[in-house]
Amino acid sequence: MKSVFKREVCTTCLKLSEAFICRGCQQPFCAKHVNRHQEKITKDMNSLVTKCDRLRDDSKTEKFAQQLLSSIDQWEKESIEKIRLTAQTARTDLRPWIERTKNELEIPFKKMLDELQTRRKLQDYTEIDLKRWSSQLAEFSEKLKQRPVIEYIDYHDTQAIHLIRIIDRLSFNSSCSTDPTNSFSDRSFNHSQESPTLERESFGEIFGAVTLSENDHVATYSGPWIGDASVCGTNTYSTGVHNLRFRITEKFYNAPFFGISTVSQPMIEHMITSPSTNGWSNFDFSVVNGREEREGKDRIIRAGDTVILTLDCDRRQIFLRHIRTNRLSQLPIDIRVCPFPWKLLIVLRRRGDCVRLLGGSLGLTTAEVVSILPDHLKS
Repeated sequence: MKSVFKREVCTTCLKLSEAFICRGCQQPFCAKHVNRHQEKITKDMNSLVTKCDRLRDDSKTEKFAQQLLSSIDQWEKESIEKIRLTAQTARTDLRPWIERTKNELEIPFKKMLDELQTRRKLQDYTEIDLKRWSSQLAEFSEKLKQRPVIEYIDYHDTQAIHLIRIIDRLSFNSSCSTDPTNSFSDRSFNHSQESPTLERESFGEIFGAVTLSENDHVATYSGPWIGDASVCGTNTYSTGVHNLRFRITEKFYNAPFFGISTVSQPMIEHMITSPSTNGWSNFDFSVVNGREEREGKDRIIRAGDTVILTLDCDRRQIFLRHIRTNRLSQLPIDIRVCPFPWKLLIVLRRRGDCVRLLGGSLGLTTAEVVSILPDHLKS
């Protein structure tokens, strides 16, 4: 602090005396308080230098990067451990089903098979025996179909690593059968066996003003204010049961159409009117072979809702489940009009309508179930 000598009132003690004028703040200080003023300036300087040093240390790239890398390493470690524990739980849950399947199928089936072969060699059988064996065989076949499925727990992010869990369908279905509130459609839906999709479904061929985004998992209507624009899935479905989960991100009035068409049907301007089109324009507005059949007036589907479209190829039927209201609708499919293979079909109606494909379920095929059985049960 450079100062000049002058008689002034001291800024600190307010007394008239021979004062020093600070060249910085231009304030007068007496001899007693000029030193304190100088000490304050020095203290402020030291504080500023300390802050600069701290910022310099904090701004070092190596230190900052190391902190981030440590956080990433910790996240990786925790995620791997969660996945390991979840996989182990799934394996543990699957073992009782494997053992039960062996016990409930192997012993009685072997007994029936031995009797059948023996009676056949001796030519000692009648129509009554054939009927009994056929009934037993049908019973064993139904038990074989009650296979577990691997269910993806989290569907909200197509890029996420999903946790899995084993659902024992036999135990699950038994608990459902004891609940009188379950409707026939609900039980049919729950009894559906699921087969694996080798590749995750995504949107593919389009007709009309549809814009695809986010690795072809989001379809948005981008045409005039009102119109029909269609998009199909990339997978085809001929056997098994497949669950496809969607979220209606945006909708203006009518809900998007969710359903199927036969693969051989080319994309046309109004796909809903195609004879092979089956599905739902809204939950109560089903479309059967290209014709809309209104069953009610309840437009329950809203923006933000999640729905599950189930393709039950084995039973030649499809389901639409509305998650928020837990309602289920079912349509039988006439394969003479809509032959296999099927393909997913979505139709958007108004500008801004948007559907996100969240994912699906994965299950065991019949071949995979048979592979864990003894050799004499595989024939």
